Amino acid sequence: MTNRRRLPLFARTFLLLLVALVVAYTVGMAVLLYRPPVDGIALSELTALLSSRMPATSPDLQVSYADQAPSPDASRYRASPLFSALLAQWLGSEVERVRFFHLQGPRPPFSLAPFPAPPASALPVPLPGGMPGEGQAQAAVDLKGGPPPFPPNWRPDAPLRGDFVAAYRQADGRWRVVENTRNRASFITRLGTLFLAGVLALTPLAWWFSRALASPIHQFTRAANRMGRDADAPPLPLTGPSEIASAAAAFNAMQARLNRLLQERSEMAGAIAHDLRTPLARLAFRLDALPAEGRTKASADIAEMSQMIDATLEFIHDQNRLRAHESLDLRLLVESVVDNLRDIGHDVQLADGSPAPMKGDPLSLRRMVANLVDNALKYGQRARLALTAEREGYRLQVDDDGPGIDPMQEAQLFMPFVRGDASRNRATGGIGLGLASVKSTALAHGGDVSLSNRSNGGLRASVHLPHRLT
Repeated sequence: MTNRRRLPLFARTFLLLLVALVVAYTVGMAVLLYRPPVDGIALSELTALLSSRMPATSPDLQVSYADQAPSPDASRYRASPLFSALLAQWLGSEVERVRFFHLQGPRPPFSLAPFPAPPASALPVPLPGGMPGEGQAQAAVDLKGGPPPFPPNWRPDAPLRGDFVAAYRQADGRWRVVENTRNRASFITRLGTLFLAGVLALTPLAWWFSRALASPIHQFTRAANRMGRDADAPPLPLTGPSEIASAAAAFNAMQARLNRLLQERSEMAGAIAHDLRTPLARLAFRLDALPAEGRTKASADIAEMSQMIDATLEFIHDQNRLRAHESLDLRLLVESVVDNLRDIGHDVQLADGSPAPMKGDPLSLRRMVANLVDNALKYGQRARLALTAEREGYRLQVDDDGPGIDPMQEAQLFMPFVRGDASRNRATGGIGLGLASVKSTALAHGGDVSLSNRSNGGLRASVHLPHRLT
C-alpha cells in the first residue's frame, strides 16, 4: 500500500470544472473566429460598388457584369421598386437603370437606426436607409417630385441584411451586378453545427467527471451490502482522493471491529456450550443411583440438553467456517437432497426445470435446502419444491401443508433459538436454529429468505440466490 499524497476531492472537482470551462470557451472562440456574426452591408459601399469599378471588399459580396438585367429566382427573391428608386436617387440616375431584389419576407432588408439622424445639412442627398415598408404609401416613387419622405430617425449607414441582388446599367449598356451571399440562416446553421460539435466534445469529459465523482459512493454502497451479507467480505481498496481513502479506511476498521465482536461472541457461546458437557456428563453418571421412575425423566432432559449443545456447536462452527465458493449446479444439489429424503420414505417432490449454474458453497447450500425441507415435513407432512430462474439469480420455493405462521413473527423466526412451535419438545419444535442457519447461508451467498402463508393453506419458504456473489 503506497502512502503517496492524493489530491483532495475539492481539488479534483475544481480542476475538472476548470478544464470543462476552458474547452467551452475554446469552442466559443472557435465560433467567433471561424465565422463572425452577420453584419449588414453599408449602403455607401453598395452605391460605390455599383457606380465604380471598385472590387468587393467582402468575400460575401460578388461583383460581376451581365449583358441583360438580372432576373433572380422568383420563388426566393422579389423586386423592390421603392429601393430601386432610392438607389437611383443616390446614384443620380434614372430609375430604369437600377434593379434591386431581396429575399422573400414580411419586411425589406433594411432597418431603422436606433438613434437620432444626423443633421440634414450633413447629407448632400438622401440615403435610402431606414425606409418604411413597401406596402406603405411611399411605395410609388416619383423622382421628378423629389425623394420620398424619410422617417425622422433614419441614418445614412443603415445596413442591408440578408441576401439581395442589386444591378446598375453602365454607360456601355452592360449591367454591373452586386450580389450578397451572406445568409444569416446559413450562419445559424454553421453556428449550430459548431455548438453540437462542442457538446459532443464535452460529453465524454462530463461523463468521465460524473463517473469519477460517483464511483467512490457506489463502492461504499456495494461494500455495505457485501458486509451485510458476509462479514468476511474483502475490505475496500484505499484508492481515489484523500477524503475517499480516509473514509474507506474508517469503513474497513469498522468492518474489522464488527467481525472481531462477532467472532468473540461466537467463541464465547461455543465455550459455554462446550463447558456444559462436563457437568451434564457428571449428572448423567449420578442419575444411575436414583430410582428408575425419576431417572427416566431426568435422563431425557439431559439427553435433550446434550442434543441442544451439539446443535449449537454445529451452528457456531458453520458460521465461523471459511466458505470456499465454487461453481455448482443448484438444481442438481437440490435434486440430491430430494432424492435422499424420498429414499427413506418422505413425500418430497421437485418441479422440473432447467439447470441453475452459480457460485456457492455446496456444503452450506445443501444444509440450507435440507433444513427447509425438514421444516416442511415436520409441520406439513410433505414438501413441494420449485426452482425457477430470475433475471439476477434463482428462486427456490418450498411449500408445505402445515398450519402456517403468524405474519407478525416472520422476522423473529429467523433469529437463533426462536421456534414457531411453542412446545419444549425438540422432536416437534426443535431448538430454533434451522431457520437461523438458512438465513445465514442465504445472506452469505448474497441472497435472502422469506416466509409467507399460502392462499390455500400451508407455508411457503422462498429463497433468492444470485448467480454470483457481488
